[in-house]
Amino acid sequence: MRTALLLALLAVALPARAAAPHYLIESEFEPARGYVGAEVILRLRLLRAPGLPYGVLRPPRFGDDAELATLPLVRDYETQRAGKTYSVRERAYLVLPRRPGRLLLPGPELEGPLRYATQIVRELRGAPRVLEVRAAPGESWLPARRLWLEESWSQDPVSLAPGTAVVRTLVVRAEGLAGNRLPRLETAAQPGLSAHHDVSRFASEYLETGMAGRRVQRVVLIPLEEGEIELPALNLAWWDILADAPRVATLPARRLRVGAAAVEPEAPAPAAGSPLDAMLVFAAALIMLCAILLWAHVRRQPERDARRLLREACERGKAPAAREALLDWWRVAMGSDAAPLLRRMGDGWDAGARAQLAALDAAIYGGHAWDGKAFWKAVRPWLRVGMVPKRTAAALLPPLFRLQARR
Repeated sequence: MRTALLLALLAVALPARAAAPHYLIESEFEPARGYVGAEVILRLRLLRAPGLPYGVLRPPRFGDDAELATLPLVRDYETQRAGKTYSVRERAYLVLPRRPGRLLLPGPELEGPLRYATQIVRELRGAPRVLEVRAAPGESWLPARRLWLEESWSQDPVSLAPGTAVVRTLVVRAEGLAGNRLPRLETAAQPGLSAHHDVSRFASEYLETGMAGRRVQRVVLIPLEEGEIELPALNLAWWDILADAPRVATLPARRLRVGAAAVEPEAPAPAAGSPLDAMLVFAAALIMLCAILLWAHVRRQPERDARRLLREACERGKAPAAREALLDWWRVAMGSDAAPLLRRMGDGWDAGARAQLAALDAAIYGGHAWDGKAFWKAVRPWLRVGMVPKRTAAALLPPLFRLQARR
């Protein structure tokens, strides 16, 4: 009799123990190991059994150990665990570790009506997770999933005239890096060639697969004499975090042909001291003046572009894109690669504009709702030419995502 009773109790207890949980909290780093300053994707998943109330997971917190940004990817789907179907809400975050060692993710915490539901077994936190972070292999450290160089010309560089301005646009593009972390491409000075460098433009996007950034440089080149000018190849070393190997992005060398060198056969030169010489000198001076005016126009264009991108981001209600555009506007307006925190950018602005800057920070890092149209209306008067206060270099902070590993 006792044996039969024990068997009956076990038959009741075992299914209860084997019953699937009402909900699960999962976390995952991609890749499983990272580098200092290299992008890592963190995925948080809340799995709910059918019929349970709604719940969400709090955004992760790493303190000063890592930078954090919310990616636009939010996935809702169904999956199975141990033969039971769950509804899944998955959110992705971008993590940039600041120092080598162990980066601890505290157990994700449950919020919402599901947290307070009765008659279910509740685990308010998921399991903690650790990311092993390796030190940067070298000083020139550009960790990315992909990086490449592009160029374009305002006119054909193999058929130029002395004193004619041509604009060379250099673009560095990367997947896995913010635009303001991409370095400037250094071009060596060439005899017989005048070069005027514009302020670089930066842009960053938060995509489902991670971050994508670009840096745009415009260089106004003015050949001063006839002949051929060799522009050397441009190289940029970077680290492929997918293959865990060094890479080099390259733009091939370019040859500029100026004047008679661009036309065969060579035309005879005019006699020295002739009226044609005076006309050529006057034409060269006029072309030089036009080139200077063109360069001034090109120099102002990045500020207008950044302002336009900010307006478009506000109209779409995209808080991360608005923040990047606002920082880009500051850099080109100040002529510096550095940009302050948003709350310091508003020094000298009125209370309404400063409140909107605080609201933008709260939307990005606190998950609060954000009104892009109200933001644009408040800050627009302060984005005009000449409205930016002149600050010393000591008052500026490093650009967003410029990481300094603490030794």
